[in-house]
Amino acid sequence: MTLTKLTDVAMAAKPLPQEVQDGLDTVILWAQIIGGSLATLGLMILFIGLFFAHRNGRGEEFMSKAGWWLTGAIGLGLSGILATLFVS
Repeated sequence: MTLTKLTDVAMAAKPLPQEVQDGLDTVILWAQIIGGSLATLGLMILFIGLFFAHRNGRGEEFMSKAGWWLTGAIGLGLSGILATLFVS
C-alpha cells in the first residue's frame, strides 16, 4: 500500500452515532467538573497551609506545595484539552 492510500483510509473515518457522542460529552463534562472541584479544593487547602506556614515562619514548605498544585492544575487543564482533541 502506498502512503496516499493509507491517508485516504484515515481521512474516511465515520462519525459516531449521536447517542454515543452525547454519552462521551457527558463523561467529559463530569471529568471537567470533578477536576475543577479538586483544583478548587486543593487551592483552598493550599491557602490554609499558607496561613499556618506564615504564622510559623516556614515558607519553603508552602512554595513546594504551591509548585505541586500548579503542576496538577496545568495537568488537569491540558487533559481537558487533549480529551476534546481525541474525542472530537
